[in-house]
Amino acid sequence: MLALLALTLGAGAQMNQHSNYLGLNIGGGLNTMTYSADSASWLPKLGFLGELKYVHFFGDHLGLGFGVQYDCSRAGARFNDMAIASEEHHSVNDLDYELQTRYDSWKERQLLHTFSVPIQIYWRALMGERWAFIVGLGASLDFNLGGKYKPYDGNYVSRGYFPATNDWYYDLPEYGFDKYTYDKIEEQDLEVKPLGVSLIADLGFNYALSEHWGLYFGIYGGYGITNLIDTENEINNRDVVELVQLSAAPSSKAINASKAINAYNGIINSNQIDELHLLNVGLKLGLNFGWSCNHTAKAKSEPAIPVLVPVEEPVVQDPEARCNELRKDNYDLKQAIADLDADIAAAEQAANQSGDARAKNSVANAKKQAAAAKEAYQNGSYCKAYELCGNAYTSIASSYAEGAKTCASAKAGNKEAAQAAADAALYATAAATALSTGNDGLDAAMAANRNARINAEIACKPEEKKSPYEDVNYSERLSREARAIAGIAGSKSAEDDAATAAALGKEGKFAESFATSAKSFAKSADAFAAKCNKPEAKRLAKEANDLAAEAAEAAKQNDAATAYAKAVAARDAANRIPAICAKAEPMKQVEVQEKLDAINATVNFAFANDKDAEFDEKTNDALNTIVKNLQADKNLKVLITGHTDNIGSEQVNIRYGKKRAETLKALIVKRGAPAAQIFTDSKGPKEPVASNDTEEGRYQNRRAVITIK
Repeated sequence: MLALLALTLGAGAQMNQHSNYLGLNIGGGLNTMTYSADSASWLPKLGFLGELKYVHFFGDHLGLGFGVQYDCSRAGARFNDMAIASEEHHSVNDLDYELQTRYDSWKERQLLHTFSVPIQIYWRALMGERWAFIVGLGASLDFNLGGKYKPYDGNYVSRGYFPATNDWYYDLPEYGFDKYTYDKIEEQDLEVKPLGVSLIADLGFNYALSEHWGLYFGIYGGYGITNLIDTENEINNRDVVELVQLSAAPSSKAINASKAINAYNGIINSNQIDELHLLNVGLKLGLNFGWSCNHTAKAKSEPAIPVLVPVEEPVVQDPEARCNELRKDNYDLKQAIADLDADIAAAEQAANQSGDARAKNSVANAKKQAAAAKEAYQNGSYCKAYELCGNAYTSIASSYAEGAKTCASAKAGNKEAAQAAADAALYATAAATALSTGNDGLDAAMAANRNARINAEIACKPEEKKSPYEDVNYSERLSREARAIAGIAGSKSAEDDAATAAALGKEGKFAESFATSAKSFAKSADAFAAKCNKPEAKRLAKEANDLAAEAAEAAKQNDAATAYAKAVAARDAANRIPAICAKAEPMKQVEVQEKLDAINATVNFAFANDKDAEFDEKTNDALNTIVKNLQADKNLKVLITGHTDNIGSEQVNIRYGKKRAETLKALIVKRGAPAAQIFTDSKGPKEPVASNDTEEGRYQNRRAVITIK
């Protein structure tokens, strides 16, 4: 799965546009043999196949393919019948007898191995950037490698009737009359034609994992048009069960003769069926490798023919003018011009934090390049602006790499910082070479810069404290939540406790601050429960009070981590009560405030790598309000903090959180907010708002929180 994920990160549409494909597929389903027996019912069974094929497409849609395929086909039959063989003759004693054989739930299974050479015509159609729809029709030449049959349930009884003595004989195995069970009969070979032809079809989808690799999944079908039963073969004209001829004369009361047995021939090897065909229908999954070979024929040298009639030479557009025309509406260029100031400001802040002189020098170069890029853009020199923007982002990435190196050196022995510094250097190199990649060069440089910045922040982040919760941000957030819930509950006492918790947090008394917030949540829970008088509400209120008491006990021991955990649990218990009282869905986490000096919006993400954020109408209105205030007040700043669940390593989640914050920033900027007034940060999995033990809790933790500064 990790290998497929790595391939997917580089996937492109080119995979579905190659002219050559080599595919390895496996599948399974109703791989069986179909027939109609005279005295038995047919039982279809499941089988499987494996396939290696090559396909060549002559253009965008039409192609031809062939390969090799192995099929394992399985079928069965059930007997409930009476068979009578008359006028049998005993050659030694010259007596006639009649053989009766009765089958009781007698079941037989058959297995046939086939090696096939399929040839198909294919048609494909692109469906978006990564998907292609593929249909294949054709035929296969089937080489039957042999098969087996074996009864696996039931029994049959044979008995003989001698008219001369008017006697029936059965359960006498020495004379061939006996009760047989399936385990008495050995597995035997099937007798079918060695060669056949089938009509085959495939319908499925190819998903591009990378430029050359793709994942195929679909359905397949096939029907053998060749009858695999040779009706002229003596074997296929025998009875299912034959009696070995008796070798002694019966008497009126008993028979004394040498041992004789019944011979079981199987359904397919008997006269029970006239036709046998292969039938395959199932699902197929495989991995494809695609490539294209582009050959340009060398032009033959021919003598020049003088032009006798003067012609008007075509007007050749100036290369720079043509380049400017192509770059004029380039989205990456517009985005770079809009984001340069904010990105340079962030790089400058990071360089000052690291104190590295080379990082500061790179930021100074980036400022000069950015100013030149803006001037070129305003003058219509879009190609020059494109190149200068790329150079600016290269300088920014270089500043991050230098700063990360200095921070890692200061943290001797810190493996995380050392690895982050090495990664930042790699991304700085990638940014420097990005413009040579073509039309997407600037976008690649910007992406490399973002990754260099993330790694620099990891390398330069402060050393972890003894307790990660000994941070004013934790106490401030909990006290704000406590104040908001107290306002909803209408509890003045709870609001006073929330204010006290905020003050304690600013004084650095974090454990006491968390315990006081827990006390506020408990009082809000009591206020909620008092309004509806429901047992579940009262239980949750008691739970909140118990948790607040545990938080207070942890605060006495100065255990900030435990106090924080108990306060969060008390908050969750209080939040659930209004939903129980109103018979509605549970309350969502309170993180949307009306005032601009608090948290304005929380946007959740369905999955860790989703590009699209999810938010309700109330949050949408809050986002629009933020945009309007940013436009009206140039001194107003916004911090977007990305959060994740706890699946994966902390370092990877820090990066996901940063990406999540950047995604929301791009959305707000798209609505008209100035990018220079918006900053991003990531806390990764460090500040959960719900339990990570459930999917709902992990969903609540995958969020980006907007804070007005």
